[in-house]
Amino acid sequence: MKRFSVPSIAAVALLAPFILAGCQSNAASSTIDSSSMVSSSNNEVELVESKPEVAEVEANNAPNRIITTLNGNTQTQMGFNWYTTDKFDDAKVWVSTSEDLSDPLIFDPEVAEVTNQYAERTEDGYYIYADLEKDDEGDPVEGEDGEPIINGYYTDEDVSGPEWTSGDAVGSLDLVDVTEYSYKALATDLEPNTTYYYQVGSDSGKKSEIGTFNTSCEVGDEFTFVQYTDTQNAYWNEHAFNEAAYGADTIKQALEVADADFVLHTGDVVETAEVEDEWVDIFSQSEESWLQQPLVVAPGNHDEYALNYGDSQLTEKFNEHINVPVTDEKVDGGSYYSLDYNGVHVVVANTNDNKESEDNPEGKAIGTEQLAWIEEDIKQARENGAQWVVLTYHKPLYSKSYHSLQDEDVQKVREEFMQMIDELDVDLALQGHDHVISRTKSLNFTPREENFSNATIDQAEVVLGEDNVEYYKNPSGTVFVLPNTGGTKAYDDLYGKSLEHVHEVRPDLSWMTQEDLDYYNNLFAFGGQPQKDGVFANSHSNNRDSTVQNFAVYNVNGNELTVEIYQIFGELVEGEERAVEKVHEFGIVKE
Repeated sequence: MKRFSVPSIAAVALLAPFILAGCQSNAASSTIDSSSMVSSSNNEVELVESKPEVAEVEANNAPNRIITTLNGNTQTQMGFNWYTTDKFDDAKVWVSTSEDLSDPLIFDPEVAEVTNQYAERTEDGYYIYADLEKDDEGDPVEGEDGEPIINGYYTDEDVSGPEWTSGDAVGSLDLVDVTEYSYKALATDLEPNTTYYYQVGSDSGKKSEIGTFNTSCEVGDEFTFVQYTDTQNAYWNEHAFNEAAYGADTIKQALEVADADFVLHTGDVVETAEVEDEWVDIFSQSEESWLQQPLVVAPGNHDEYALNYGDSQLTEKFNEHINVPVTDEKVDGGSYYSLDYNGVHVVVANTNDNKESEDNPEGKAIGTEQLAWIEEDIKQARENGAQWVVLTYHKPLYSKSYHSLQDEDVQKVREEFMQMIDELDVDLALQGHDHVISRTKSLNFTPREENFSNATIDQAEVVLGEDNVEYYKNPSGTVFVLPNTGGTKAYDDLYGKSLEHVHEVRPDLSWMTQEDLDYYNNLFAFGGQPQKDGVFANSHSNNRDSTVQNFAVYNVNGNELTVEIYQIFGELVEGEERAVEKVHEFGIVKE
């Protein structure tokens, strides 16, 4: 069992890699009356002196946390990943061209015993929190035994309101270790341009529902993929404003709009990688949609975060849950890799490569070894005839919110990364991390000494297509796209506000002048924050309560590429229909 003390949200908002908050009690000591209360915005939770009985984590031997991923040659291979509580030596993947799975190809997985950390819950499934005594600085007060003084306990039953959704009402949480088994399989020798059906599981245990995928076709053949990002469901929000439900609905709505060959997720699958409950929540709620096609996933910074601020990051969690290639044997909060799909070369970079090391002494978001690999990989792809190059990564170089110009590890690599992107003639750069919509114009590189943003606008010709969509014709620059968030956490369209507001909300951007702000805003063709929330008057972020999500649809057909950004509106309650609207589109044509 492991206890985690969560610092005050005010103390860590600018420094911590994630935001959790201690709950302040009115109790003066660890001896309390059972009627003591902890305030929440819309209700109060009762402190009890004795810790509620902790339920055992139930065994789950049906294949779960299932994800199918593009892995290697997209014409002939497919990757699979799933979990069970107990080990099944006869675990298999069955792959067939028939929906009834007749005459299947059978693949054995690699099985690994893993230890996952689950939050303590009551028998009814509610999280159990300890309210810790805090000093004037908001830090836990220790008793004579060296352990934090506990004022009492409470759960998240019947909680709601901004203090819960934002994390302000969250206290100390205990985690318990659970042994489970992870299965990774790679289907090989498949046929190109073929629809396959599959199941994962075992004959001695249970099998999954039937999923499906298509192998890729020939160079130049038309295909479609969907991008969404930052589902980032937080455990404390599960019973207040379930973010995994919104993430699952976002991809469900996207797949109703687009007949996608694969889905791209640009990182932050979960909020806190150490809390396995979050992986279970987002994977289980998304399973029906994820079974419809494979995914490509870029690692996000939250996908390696420990629960307790200051603890070592869990650099292997991403790859434990998602079966993607590992280049240079480097697992560091994820991995970097590439793939080809119908002649389009897709490069997935890992912006968690920011730990100081011999390769990366400055702690850049992308280290020297990875940068060299990206350069060589794209050059080789062009030599092999790739007509389009799509680069995807989590932490943005260009977006309408603060991360793009403030994250220190990104600023350290900005100039050389942008120069490389321009010199390699990357067509699209697909991003996450800043929870706003943004789409730049076609951008070329410029040195830092000429402009802080390292970008100037490519003066490519814009033509109107037969579909009444504006296309960049033979651009020399790169378009950077970020489709807001698939979850409920939103960031403000910071650079759309006054310079005074930028300085007040993000003091680290105090170097910006009005000229800088105007120049940076002019780099964008489209952007903003769909959620209109009063909290943005004084904060860069919301209370993780947005009911507006976005996704983007990319269609590649020979020498034409089109991008459509969609918006989903509405409370996600039982029986309520949500509305989907196209809010932006553009294209690129090469002649």
